[in-house]
Amino acid sequence: LFIERFCMTGGNSPICYLKAYHTNLYLSSDAEKVSGAIEEGIAAATIFSPSRDLEVSEKQLRVAFDGDAVLFSDESEQIVKAHGLDMFFEHEKAHENKPLAQGPLKGFLEALGKLQKKFYSKGLRLECPIRTYLVTARSAASSGARALKTLRSWGLETDEALFLAGAPKGPLLRKIRPHIFFDDQMFHVEGAQELGAVAAHVPYGVAQKQKRRQEKQQNPNSK
Repeated sequence: LFIERFCMTGGNSPICYLKAYHTNLYLSSDAEKVSGAIEEGIAAATIFSPSRDLEVSEKQLRVAFDGDAVLFSDESEQIVKAHGLDMFFEHEKAHENKPLAQGPLKGFLEALGKLQKKFYSKGLRLECPIRTYLVTARSAASSGARALKTLRSWGLETDEALFLAGAPKGPLLRKIRPHIFFDDQMFHVEGAQELGAVAAHVPYGVAQKQKRRQEKQQNPNSK
C-alpha cells in the first residue's frame, strides 16, 4: 500500500481523528480503542492473527460479515438472550418486512459496494476484484428473509448470503477463504483463526454487555 496520510499522536488515542480522515474501517489489536471508535460511529473491529496461514486469492478481495450486531443492530440478539430461540423466530416472522437498524459495520459494506459499482458500470460484475459474503447463524426458512430485506431497504447487497441455521461457520469459511471475517462472537472468531483466516471481533451489542457484566462479577475490584 502507498500510504501518504498518517498521524503521530504521542501516545494519545487516534480515535478523535478518525472522522476527520473519513475513515471507513478502523482495525486495531487494542479492543479498548476499537470500542471507542464504534461509540463514535466508526466501523471498527479488533483484529487477530490466524493460527496458521490460509491461502487466499491474489486477484479478488473477499470480505465476510456476520449479520446481527455486525451489519445489523443487536435487536434480534436481545430477543434471543431475553426470551429464547422460539420467541426469536416468532419475532422475526412478525417483523419480516420491518428493516433492522444498522449495525457498526454497515458503513463499511456500503463503502465496498460503492467500489464494486465502479466495476459493474464497466461491465465487470463477474470479474469484480471485490466479493462480499454474509455468513450468518440465521435460518433461511425462519429468519433469513428479514436480513435480506433489510439489506435491500438500504440499497445494499452481498454477493453471497449463507444461512447456517446455527451450524459452525468454519467449514464455509474454509471454502470462501476470506481475506478478513467479521463477527461479534469470539467463538466464531477463534474458529476462523484456527482454520487460518484473518478474523476480527466486533465488540458491539448485548453479547458484549453480558460478557462485561460477567467479568465484573468475577473481578469486582476491576474498573
